[in-house]
Amino acid sequence: MDAAERWRVLRLHVEDQIPLAALARETGISARTLQRWHQLYRAGGSTSLDPRDRKDKSVRRTSAETVAFIEQLALCRPRPSLATLHRLAVTDAQARELPAPS
Repeated sequence: MDAAERWRVLRLHVEDQIPLAALARETGISARTLQRWHQLYRAGGSTSLDPRDRKDKSVRRTSAETVAFIEQLALCRPRPSLATLHRLAVTDAQARELPAPS
């Protein structure tokens, strides 16, 4: 949804004084999202409603070594449970002095 489409929805609240809760029910957009859009609009006008890319897009927080270790474990037969996989990955990451996966 681009800025123009967001403004079309938000305009009903700003100009026509339709409550955000009623607008959320009519449009299917959550009330919290509408509140966030309204806050952005008040701070910077309709141009601030443009969607932004995430700053951490395509950035892995888990090290490549830990990912490779988890993939290796996940592909063995019989496949370990997720809890076991996580426990082993945390142990391996601590042994390599890397941050543990969540």
